[in-house]
Amino acid sequence: LILKLPPTATINDIKIQVESKIYLPAAYQRLVVRGKKLEDGDVTWQSLGIPNRTRLMLIHNEHYAKDKKGITTICELTKEIDDLADNTTDKSPKVLQELITRICCKLDSVDTHGSENLRAMRKRAIQKAESIGTTIHNNINTDE
Repeated sequence: LILKLPPTATINDIKIQVESKIYLPAAYQRLVVRGKKLEDGDVTWQSLGIPNRTRLMLIHNEHYAKDKKGITTICELTKEIDDLADNTTDKSPKVLQELITRICCKLDSVDTHGSENLRAMRKRAIQKAESIGTTIHNNINTDE
């Protein structure tokens, strides 16, 4: 995974960029560079004295193991949502709406075990699915 970051990027900025590429929420990431754990916050890449083209290691933090099953399920369903969004011309709008409804039902059944991180992750996935569903619904109404 190659990230292009300005020297003013913070550790949080890096985690957000990683999340957008591999679907692992920042709340479950631990970044390590040269054997040193990078703490969350607004510390910049430059202020830490880390040179350009430095490799960093991404590992799961201590919360990941507890929420792994939910994370995996939500990530898989988010990928399904993305695939549907990329291939809306392959299926009829009614079929797409049905598929989105099924994905939302699956997301709704993910047990968060009280984890705020999992709840937020699930909520973002449902919102993404709903926005695609709204777009499809609007397209159906304009075609009629």
